[in-house]
Amino acid sequence: MNPQREILGGKNVVLEILKAGRRKVYKVFWARKAGDAKSEELKNLLASKNIPVNEVHPSEIANMTGSNEHQGVAAQVSAFQYAELEEVIQKAIEDKKGGFLVLLDEIQDPHNVGAIIRTAHQCGASGLILLKHRQVPITNAVCKAAAGAQEWLRIVKEVNLVNVINYLKSNNFFIYGSTGDGGESIFEEKFNFPIALLLGSEGRGLRRLVREHCDRLLTVPMDGNIDSLNVSVAAGIFMGQILCQRHLSP
Repeated sequence: MNPQREILGGKNVVLEILKAGRRKVYKVFWARKAGDAKSEELKNLLASKNIPVNEVHPSEIANMTGSNEHQGVAAQVSAFQYAELEEVIQKAIEDKKGGFLVLLDEIQDPHNVGAIIRTAHQCGASGLILLKHRQVPITNAVCKAAAGAQEWLRIVKEVNLVNVINYLKSNNFFIYGSTGDGGESIFEEKFNFPIALLLGSEGRGLRRLVREHCDRLLTVPMDGNIDSLNVSVAAGIFMGQILCQRHLSP
């Protein structure tokens, strides 16, 4: 495979890549039989863009994508293009509803990263920032879990999260860190935008130095008996509160 190309599987993933138009689609591999509405929409879109469609066996798509969860569709596309930090900062500053960014601190599970990307896009985040190291990048599994949302959300890769936090503070962002305990209740927080939300890894949460650079720590008060929420579920609750305040009348 050309290093500037990759193969991604999943009906929604391929559809959103086509709709967003940020990547070149070279060809599509098709192994679907059902004529459902979304499949028909995808076929019509492919025809309108004159993109070659190769009829193949499902096992071929599984071999190409390394997964059986491909829904009978895969596409050979140009490599994912990451955004620039300055671009997403400016977008957040200009957002009249209240701009916010999501920062991930060494989250390793591609399903968690994909779910967070999907929620961030749906809740109106101006961008999401990943670490270049010790962090899962935008892989096929991440794209599948994100259901194509990675094509619409500006995603940045940076080496040092503390440097990013300090840069955000110099641009008047208020920095919130998520924590399982010891933080202020997310349900009582009144946000003063623009803001950044930091989410920690599945095992240890935010690293000490990252945690210390936050302006405030937030937690989700829980009524259950187990220790904590999955990070992507917690992220959904945090961003749900942000979305609610973004839509309140000023």
